[in-house]
Amino acid sequence: MNNSSQNVPKIQHFDPKFLQDIKIGKPLDYSSKNLRTLDKLINETPLSARVHGVPVRGVNKRFICGAIWLNNNYLTSLQGLSKSVEELLELPAYLIWIDISYNEFKNIGQEFLHFKNLRILYMHGNHINDILDIVKLKSLLKLRTLTLHGNPISRLVNYRSLVLFYLPQIKSLDFSLITRQERSVTSPIACSTVNKIN
Repeated sequence: MNNSSQNVPKIQHFDPKFLQDIKIGKPLDYSSKNLRTLDKLINETPLSARVHGVPVRGVNKRFICGAIWLNNNYLTSLQGLSKSVEELLELPAYLIWIDISYNEFKNIGQEFLHFKNLRILYMHGNHINDILDIVKLKSLLKLRTLTLHGNPISRLVNYRSLVLFYLPQIKSLDFSLITRQERSVTSPIACSTVNKIN
């Protein structure tokens, strides 16, 4: 077994009620905690004010939830995300929502790819400046909601069309639903714009 496969969260439970508890559970809120790395996230106390409490803990003393909010910090990398999720969540394979908005990211890392059930990813308000970086998210087939506004890439001509071209699985971009018309014109516009960028 190689090292990369050891970092992939394992599915441990299949109980539908347990999975429902994860989906509706409160998020782990680590926003505005001046975080610069995720090395010691296990030692941080999650905030409770915005979500009126913290998620309950399961039999392994880990949190029963599927969302982690890391917004409004000073993160430049998500190195250690997989390890942190393993330590914090009762069922890490079912992480469905990550919020890393308003941090200091300049690019999109590979760390998200461990979480095949990820449905919501907030990345707005960062410094991502290469539109081709979003291709890394293509294998997240369950991704439905993505935010990227407030990054330099959002100022590109045909930005929405480019994102849809590379990530056809998403249903909402920057808190705005993808329309049927947008889908119908995505490929030609995106292809011509990519040619201009390259």
